[in-house]
Amino acid sequence: MTIVSLTEVSLPDGSTVLGVEKKAMLGQGRLKEVTVPGEALIIDDWAFAGCTALEEVSMPRCALGRGVFKDCRALKHIRVEGAGEDAAALLAEAARQDVTYLLDMEKAGTAEWYELWDAWLVRFVNADDSEGYSGQVPCGEEDYGLSDVAAYESGRRREKARRCLLRLMNPEGLDAGTRDICKQYISGHTLGSPKGDEAWQLLLERYGEEEQWYTAFADAGGIDTSNAMMIIDSIPPGLARMKSFFIRRAGLGTADILSGLDL
Repeated sequence: MTIVSLTEVSLPDGSTVLGVEKKAMLGQGRLKEVTVPGEALIIDDWAFAGCTALEEVSMPRCALGRGVFKDCRALKHIRVEGAGEDAAALLAEAARQDVTYLLDMEKAGTAEWYELWDAWLVRFVNADDSEGYSGQVPCGEEDYGLSDVAAYESGRRREKARRCLLRLMNPEGLDAGTRDICKQYISGHTLGSPKGDEAWQLLLERYGEEEQWYTAFADAGGIDTSNAMMIIDSIPPGLARMKSFFIRRAGLGTADILSGLDL
């Protein structure tokens, strides 16, 4: 863990406050965990930009400059005083996507902030899957990076499923309507769905070793009697724990059924 040193940071009005200076840790690709001392009143522009391995941040409820977490694609938690672990995970997601209005550390973890986060999520889920396609090649879009429109749209559906699952796993402040939207998206994009199976493919490709993700998928209706055997059969031998989980969730625990499955 790295504890960031504080210094005098100049404000636009000419005054100075104690904080993290501009570009303090810019581009430090090996940095994984950082703590900003509680005395900081500001983290200045691009202080941690380009820290591509940065996963965990602990910081006070201070002001943020521009692009503080730009290109910090590995972020998992941004912890601020008085906000719980759910808020920490959702703050990290906002930082990863560079949604600046959600990086308001004074409001983070409040009911108002959760409403804003959920409104952002719902807009994304409801957006057309082709939205942004025309600009993704010249702009070097990282999440999809595909010139084929069908592949691009499939990538968007994976990303929608990922954010829905993330919210379901961090449910503080989640209202019933948004919860239903998230669940319906997962159950509507599971294996065997006519809309596509991207929610299931996301698990196999990225989260086959992370039980909290596939538990959230199952709880959202991703597995039912119509697709249980398809799901179980599609899990590769290297993901034995995942296969065992779905066998249990499907209620297929008999010796006869298990004997026919490749664990």
